[in-house]
Amino acid sequence: MKTSIDELLAQTGVPLKDTIYTLSEDPVNRAPITAGNFFCLESSEKWQKNSWIQSRFQERLREKKRQDPTYQRLLEMLAEIKEDIAQIKAKDPKGYQHMPQLHNLRAVRHGLESSLEELTQYYQSELGQEFASVYGIHDRKLLVYKNTVCLGSFADLERQIPVLQKVELAWLRKIPLLLHHTDTLKKAVEEKIPIGLVGGPCLFGVYEMEIVVQHRDGQCFSFDFSSGRHYDQVRHNAYEFADHVEQCGGEIQSIHFRNWKRGVTSQEHDSLEVLFAVGTVLHAKVAIPIPDLSYLKYLSTVTASLEPSFRAAVLEEFRVEAHRIADLYLERIEQLKRRYPEVEVRVLHDRDREACEEFYTQREKFFQNSGLIHRLTAKREKTDAIFDYISMLALPYYFWKTPQVVQIDNLDETDSYRKCKKVHKGAFDLTAVLYPEKISADGELTIFNAPLKYKEYT
Repeated sequence: MKTSIDELLAQTGVPLKDTIYTLSEDPVNRAPITAGNFFCLESSEKWQKNSWIQSRFQERLREKKRQDPTYQRLLEMLAEIKEDIAQIKAKDPKGYQHMPQLHNLRAVRHGLESSLEELTQYYQSELGQEFASVYGIHDRKLLVYKNTVCLGSFADLERQIPVLQKVELAWLRKIPLLLHHTDTLKKAVEEKIPIGLVGGPCLFGVYEMEIVVQHRDGQCFSFDFSSGRHYDQVRHNAYEFADHVEQCGGEIQSIHFRNWKRGVTSQEHDSLEVLFAVGTVLHAKVAIPIPDLSYLKYLSTVTASLEPSFRAAVLEEFRVEAHRIADLYLERIEQLKRRYPEVEVRVLHDRDREACEEFYTQREKFFQNSGLIHRLTAKREKTDAIFDYISMLALPYYFWKTPQVVQIDNLDETDSYRKCKKVHKGAFDLTAVLYPEKISADGELTIFNAPLKYKEYT
């Protein structure tokens, strides 16, 4: 479903002026968002804990103060009075010799501070009509995705964390972002708490890896690995590869893979570069999981019923293709390292056994609650792979014990974000900065879902 902030608001019938998006740039409100029907309009008062909403108010308050000559003159006078008091105290620490003078200066200081406070209250009252939701006078609305992340923009992050203004990625400022727990990131930046970033691309998208199944009677079936569905029915949710193996395993003579992926798409490149760009500005360490190991686990589970030697050959053939794709990302990561040399990066992938071992060892204690694990997914054939996706978001904590982790990823990872927080509750603070996937050259599908001719390889 392709939509936008403007379209989502139109569907609710709530005017733009009654939402926080009246303050967003028009291009952001019109930018395409491809997602399921999981948005709801909520009271912004309910989501006040997401202090990026309050930061809008505070920024406008500071702006009013800067633009008011009266306020600025009072500030200057207060600074002069404080300087006079400081000079007297430097000469006469206990103030015995200058008591009358100090008394008068302190009275003036108190008067100036009271005047400044009165002006501040006046500004707050004025802004209350525009930002009343901050104080609950009038209710403003905001859009929430999967009851977890709030639709906002990079401008919201910049208001809350000004150093992010140094990020030089124009596309980030033209699209909506889905944000959650950015207040902990703000605190980490202000208090110089170590920060770790995590994110990156999937191994491949739809149409890029074809599974070709040959039966003993000559019948041939092709499936898309990413969607699992029969190639003739990619747009229809029917007849998946896993079901075919389960129902026809004894009839299968061969399984081969056709790797159609010709390079890194623009979406995949952006998902890597944004980690480096933000990491440079925040002085953060970056962890990038390449999920070839997870795709191998999924294939291993799906083919578990096949004859062992046949199954081993199938897994090995796919491993070769998965590693070829992983090499595309590893090469691009090396290029980005040269462009952003300040960033410390560690990549998790199937052939880095040391990183894999550390990954599995560090996460073990968090996945010992069998009741919690059972609730994480109903897709039993994907259990191991899903555990990977949930725990990969904790890589900066596993690798470096960073107390603040920021997931910078696409909105499809909202569920893994929520589940990662649940599994690792209390171990570290996790912030979400999620972006919609880019629309392909066909103008409708995302690059991930688009046919090969619209993939936009870079």
